[in-house]
Amino acid sequence: MRTEAILLIAATLNLAVIIVLSLSTALLKARRERRARRHEEELALLRPVMMRYLATWEDGDAHDLADMLIGYRGVTTSFEELVAGLLPKLRGADRSMLVDILRRRGTIEEARQGTASRRPVRRYRAVELLGAAGVSEGIPEAAKLLGDRNTDVRLAAVRALGRIGTGEAGAALLEHLDSEEGVKHPIPPHPVTMALLRIGTDATEPLIRALEAESVEVRTIATEVLGVLGVYPAVAGLQTRMRVDPSLSVRLGATHALGRLSMPGSVDDLTAMLRTEEDTEVLAAVCTALGRIADPATVPELEQAVAHPHPTVRVAAAMALVPFGETGLDRLREIAQRDAEGGDAAREVLARNSIATDTTPLISL
Repeated sequence: MRTEAILLIAATLNLAVIIVLSLSTALLKARRERRARRHEEELALLRPVMMRYLATWEDGDAHDLADMLIGYRGVTTSFEELVAGLLPKLRGADRSMLVDILRRRGTIEEARQGTASRRPVRRYRAVELLGAAGVSEGIPEAAKLLGDRNTDVRLAAVRALGRIGTGEAGAALLEHLDSEEGVKHPIPPHPVTMALLRIGTDATEPLIRALEAESVEVRTIATEVLGVLGVYPAVAGLQTRMRVDPSLSVRLGATHALGRLSMPGSVDDLTAMLRTEEDTEVLAAVCTALGRIADPATVPELEQAVAHPHPTVRVAAAMALVPFGETGLDRLREIAQRDAEGGDAAREVLARNSIATDTTPLISL
């Protein structure tokens, strides 16, 4: 075959391929646009029905709308798609009514079954829906996914348990972190902490139990969360962790918590820590906690701490004297006259206090 003929055939084939690809692209684009229009049309029909149902269910005459929503089956969209974006914005009875419709449609049961899917994306979507709905019957499935081999699914399970709430969900989170499965499939502590804070005081019992956990990470999380939530029944356990725990992060977390709780009953343990603790970060936290409690009997202990060799402790102790009012400020003014033994920290704190209160420090800085 001549070269000219070969080139002609090749050019013809290339042109044919280009034409086919162009037509395919145009067809796919048209199909996507048609589906998008259908999607918007279905949402435009479904949204008003749902809004009318939420606005009228309390009147008791929305049974037809409820039946319509329960039986709805769209081609390009679904009731679940619309509800998933709406549930996080709803509270109280309106939210309960939508969740009830999800149950009657069988969506909650399907989601529970979906958590066992072989496809990670299906497990992820299923547990996300259980969390958005906040249904307690989804706790066992969400807890099981804390040990999922896929990281995104594990994190979705943490969020779901936080949204569902209840002590059972809190216990599942803490027990997983303290288990061999938690070591094999780790979860970062921050999402767990946020989930426990979202659960709130419903997680009090598992959090107090977690103060005795094997895992340092779990004990640390428990101390910090108990302090932020202001769980007063945890004071005795926190005092023990602060005194005897071998982990610095746990002792520090317990000290922060006791400072937030500011219970006078913690004063003896805190002042004892000033004599026995060696870590400067914990010592500074102890000073801060004593300043929050502001027991006059602790002023001499804090004065000694102002002379500590480490500047972090000196400044924390000096700042802790400020909440004692004129008594603490007088002690700081006296200490500020020294060249050493905390004079620098006292002068710094007096200067900060004068700026904050728009007063003169009454010493020569």
